[in-house]
Amino acid sequence: MSRTASNYTIGSPTRRCAATDRELLTGEGFVAALLQNRENEEFVRLDFSSDAWPAGRSPQRSLIPENHALLGSWRGLVPEPGAKRRMLVDDASLVEMFEQSDVPGEDEGDDRTREAFRYLLALILLRKKLLVCEKTTAGSMYVRARGAPKPSEGGELIEVVDPKLDGATIERVSTRLAAVMEG
Repeated sequence: MSRTASNYTIGSPTRRCAATDRELLTGEGFVAALLQNRENEEFVRLDFSSDAWPAGRSPQRSLIPENHALLGSWRGLVPEPGAKRRMLVDDASLVEMFEQSDVPGEDEGDDRTREAFRYLLALILLRKKLLVCEKTTAGSMYVRARGAPKPSEGGELIEVVDPKLDGATIERVSTRLAAVMEG
């Protein structure tokens, strides 16, 4: 575990498969999963070999620890030991996590957590100009991917429900999410 400047404990890459405990070798493909402990709301990152993670979007429930909700996953390559740190989650992975966040899995657990995570991801993607907000209502915003057809051109909007988080909660979760993304 590593400590971030915000004093949140975040799981760091272990270079070991969480399913098999096998060492992940430099250059090998892996899947990183972002989980949230339902009891203490802490974020946890687990790494899996590509072989251990199923080809679909959601893993077998047996890969996810009890009392944890899977929030998203992304694929990567194991870097050289001591290589300069870089953003663990690139823009394409953020968009993929956003798309996954609307697909319930076998045991997604707390819908409020999933809604909050999706909402915060949408805010990050809006800030990065990867999503465009087309309209808002009292409880939702409607977005589309940058470059996707506008509704007037036959494109569809994606609804993102506002979970009505207070400012302190948004700040806390955003800080934790940023720390996970930066490793």
